[in-house]
Parts: sequence; structure tokens; C-alpha cells
Amino acid sequence: MYLSLPNFLKRDGGLALIFGLSGGLLLLQLNNTYKSNLNILALLFGTLIPIVLSASVLAGGIWLQRQDLNEDDILRVGVGCTVGAVVFTLGAVLTIIYQQTRGVTMVDPSFMIGNTASGGAVVGFVVSVYYNRQRRAQAEANQLTRQVSVLNRVLRHDIRTKANIISGHAELLTDDSSEVVTQAHKIKQQTSEVVKIGNQARNIERMLHNSDEESDVIDLASRVETVCRGVKQDYPTAEIHISLPETRLVFAHPLVNSALRNVVENAIEHNDKQTPCVEISSGIISDNRTDRIEIRIADNGPGIPESEIKVLEDGYETELNHSSGLGLWLVNWIITNPGGNVRFETNEPEGSVVCLQLRRAERKVSPQHL
Repeated sequence: MYLSLPNFLKRDGGLALIFGLSGGLLLLQLNNTYKSNLNILALLFGTLIPIVLSASVLAGGIWLQRQDLNEDDILRVGVGCTVGAVVFTLGAVLTIIYQQTRGVTMVDPSFMIGNTASGGAVVGFVVSVYYNRQRRAQAEANQLTRQVSVLNRVLRHDIRTKANIISGHAELLTDDSSEVVTQAHKIKQQTSEVVKIGNQARNIERMLHNSDEESDVIDLASRVETVCRGVKQDYPTAEIHISLPETRLVFAHPLVNSALRNVVENAIEHNDKQTPCVEISSGIISDNRTDRIEIRIADNGPGIPESEIKVLEDGYETELNHSSGLGLWLVNWIITNPGGNVRFETNEPEGSVVCLQLRRAERKVSPQHL
């Protein structure tokens, strides 16, 4: 099936079908107009309207080229235009053949064939664009359903668990033999975790309610520096090493700072070493027409369990297969929202690497986006 083609062939192939078809039909119509000697009415319906239709498909191809669409959508429109033109042309040919069997001979069948092909191309273009929009809306609705399901399950499970811990340690405080300082510390720690879950849920709610929020062009290097300064204040014993260029311009969701902070904090909080160490570097990944900036956040901890990574890749949770919280879900949704990607690798000799990929931007960034 054509959807298995490489991305650059999908995009180039779709645009080639649109421009080739519309350009060929436009030349055919102009040639017919030049050779014909028609009255005003025949000229209007016989050539001018089909010329406008062919030019509309050509303009639609230019519009499509400038849209932020994936390669599959562009190829579908190209195939839709071609199928529409072919189907309408076959209808015209069958009509001509039928007329000939009845003794009716058309003066110039190319007029009818070109006209119907132009109409078919327009119909195919419009139907394909509408289908892409409906398909995208359905995909967004399905994704929203999965996200709400994850949010509901994690909130019910994690808040209930941490509330039970708080309640248990509070009861121990009533026992004279308990270590009051230790139990108070546990209560404070779990209370902070509940507050953190609430903040993560608030960010997810904002993202879900503003799913169509446009991505910003930001300096990712500057954002990483800012986030790491804040994390260092909260975790002064941790070592954070940053090796980034002065600027890394990318398209990112407005909540990208939250995603970056979650990854860096997780690398420290779930670290079993006396001195947690986090190393942050970057690189450029080229994929045909698209360049991506990859931020690699490596730690020396025990690593991320495979079960959690699998849950993220599946896109949903169950009672048996679930993540340990909202953090990685929040990171995944924020990064993938503007067309990014999240990958996980094993660090050597120990630990894990979280790779955040975002589309590279070329235009300058304004000061408020730093």
C-alpha cells in the first residue's frame, strides 16, 4: 500500500500528482481555447470554467504545499485528485461511446473529456481535504479519550496510595514509641508528592483544553538552562552537566518547560546514587525534509523500567500495565503535540537516556520566548 512508502516519496509524489494533473489539464484547456472559434456562451462554459477549475487545483496544490500537513495527508489529496479526474474522464468516454452508438458524433471530444477531468480533479481535491480533516479530528478525539483515561487512572491510583501513606504515618505520630521526626518527614514528603501530582494534572488539563494551541518558536538551549537552574536549587546535591550550543531554535508547546523539568527531576528523584548525576547534550537529526533537534538527558540511576516505556508506546494504561505517575505521560504529550518525538535509551555503563526530539526552526526567536 502507498502508505508504506518513504515520507519524502509520499510528499513529493502527492504534490507531483496534483501539479502534474492540474498543469496538464490547464494546458489542454488553453490549447482548446486557442484552436476553437466559439461564441461567448460556448467559450464561457466550454473553456473558461474548466480553465478556472484546473487553475483552482493548481492553486490548491500550492496552498497544500505551504500547510503543516504530514506526508500521508498530502499523498491522499494527490491520489484523490487523480482518482476523481480518472473517474469523471471514464464517465465522459462512456458517454461519447454511447452517443456514437446512437449515431451522434461529437465535433471535438477532447473538450468534453478535458472539462469533466477538470471537474473530477476539483471534486477529488475537495473530498480528500475534507476526509483528511475528518480523519485528523477522529484521531484527536481518540487521543483525547486515551489521555483522559490515563489521567483518571493515575489520579485515582496515586492520590489514593499517597493519601494512605500520609494517613498511616499520621497515626504513628499518636504512638509515643514512634520517631516523630521521621514520621513528620514522611508526611511532608508525601504531601509534596500529592501537590506535584496536582500541578501535573493542572498542566495536562491546560494542554487538553488547548490542544489546538499553536506551538512557539523557542530557544531550547535557553529553556534547558533556565529549568536546570531551578532544579539545582531544589536538589543542591545533584550534579547537572549541560553541553549545549548557545541557541537551539525549535517548534515547541508552550508547556515545554514543564516537560523538561519533569525529565530532569525524574533523573534525580529516582536515582539510587548518593550523588545523582545528569548530563544534558544535543544533536541534529535529519529526516529528508525535516530537521529535528534532539535533547539527550542521561542519568546514572537504575534506569526506566521497560514496563513503563511499553505503556507509553501503547498509549494507554490498564490495571495490570501502568506507569508510576503522570510525569512521563506529561512529557510525552507535550513533546509529541507539536510533532516531536520521545525516545528512551540505556545509558552506559548504567542509567537511562531520555531523548526529546523537536522540529528545528530557522526564524529568529523573540525575547519573550527565550
